[in-house]
Amino acid sequence: MLGSRIKKLRKERGATLKEVADATGLSQGYLSQIETDKVEPSISVLRKLASYYKVLMLYFFDTDPVDNIVVRKDERRIIGSPGDPLMYELLQHNVKNKKMECAIMRLAPHYQDPEGVYTSYPGEESFLVLSGTVEFEQEGSVYRLNEGDNIYYECSKPFRLFNPGDTEAVIVGVCTPPHRQIEDE
Repeated sequence: MLGSRIKKLRKERGATLKEVADATGLSQGYLSQIETDKVEPSISVLRKLASYYKVLMLYFFDTDPVDNIVVRKDERRIIGSPGDPLMYELLQHNVKNKKMECAIMRLAPHYQDPEGVYTSYPGEESFLVLSGTVEFEQEGSVYRLNEGDNIYYECSKPFRLFNPGDTEAVIVGVCTPPHRQIEDE
């Protein structure tokens, strides 16, 4: 299902596999395998694709609408697998007809977004560091955030995340508009 969602997005944008490969640094063959669900891409690869398509990475994981306004800890949708350097926990069941999107991100020790890969999409985002240290790079400036620190920024300006520490960094982020609204524009 993830592969077909990625393929649908590429087709809607009128892009070829070669164009996506050239822009993301991924091979055409690997992209084809992703689109046919023969391989499961890492979170880092999904971040590259999300940046290329100008959607939130969570776009790839949206679920069917659920009317329940409460999300219990054991009901959170986890994006990523144990041992992945970056994992997301969705704090809402879906984003359809919502004005914001919320998630917890867990960055492994010494995690860094791939060199030369900056994420960007329309909207604004804020995140609060719950534990650990996170470095945020945007427009040539690097901001070091420790537990309790918060940052608010425009997502349309390319940015990167790092965890320079020896322990996992945990942040909770809120962005607007949700990816579903970006997709519909």
